Amino acid sequence: MRFLLYGLIRIVVFVGVWYLCMAMDLGMVLSVLVALILSFAVGYLGLRRLRDGATEDMAAWRRGVTRNRRGRTEQADADAEDAYTEGRFRS
Repeated sequence: MRFLLYGLIRIVVFVGVWYLCMAMDLGMVLSVLVALILSFAVGYLGLRRLRDGATEDMAAWRRGVTRNRRGRTEQADADAEDAYTEGRFRS
C-alpha cells in the first residue's frame, strides 16, 4: 500500500510541476526535465519515511514470491543447506 501511495505522490508532483512549466511556456523537453528532477528530489528528500516503507513492502512481497515458487522438497533442501552452512562461512 505504501508503494502505491509513494508512486502516486511522485506522479502528482511530476504532473503538477510539468503543468506549471508548460504554463510558463518553457517548452516540452525542458518542462519534462524540470518535472523529472523536482519529482525525484521531492521523493528522495521529502518522502524518506514513505520511501523506506515502500521499500520494505516491496522486499516483503519479493520474499513471499520467491518462497512460494519453491515446492516442498525444494524448500526442505534449501532449509537443510542453510542449516548445514550456518556459521561455517564468513560473508
